[in-house]
Amino acid sequence: MLENYLADVKASLTASSIVMDIEILDEFITSVSGYLECKLLMIDNSILYISEYFTISENLIKLDKYSYHHQKSNMLLTRWDNAPHHKELPLFPHHVHRKNGVFESKEMSVDDVLKEISETMNSASIL
Repeated sequence: MLENYLADVKASLTASSIVMDIEILDEFITSVSGYLECKLLMIDNSILYISEYFTISENLIKLDKYSYHHQKSNMLLTRWDNAPHHKELPLFPHHVHRKNGVFESKEMSVDDVLKEISETMNSASIL
């Protein structure tokens, strides 16, 4: 089951029209947990760093820790994560860092992040 989850994440990255290159920095799978860390070069020359630690419990995959850090020219664009700080936010621990502060966010996945970045790229190209 964990192998399938990891394969699905990698398939999403490979299939994405906004990802130019994928560099796997680290990954492992045990009988109860897994980890993926990678660096993506996006079509606008931005970089997306992905870090996910996931476990299996009662036949369900649980995303215990995640961080999706999107930057361009070494400047933060957006970072979604679930580090246990910002307890003041309604959807704690899920939150998003943007240039102008930290805001509430739903729990994110690779697919959610790729969709949001794609929409941002599309709206920027319209302007």
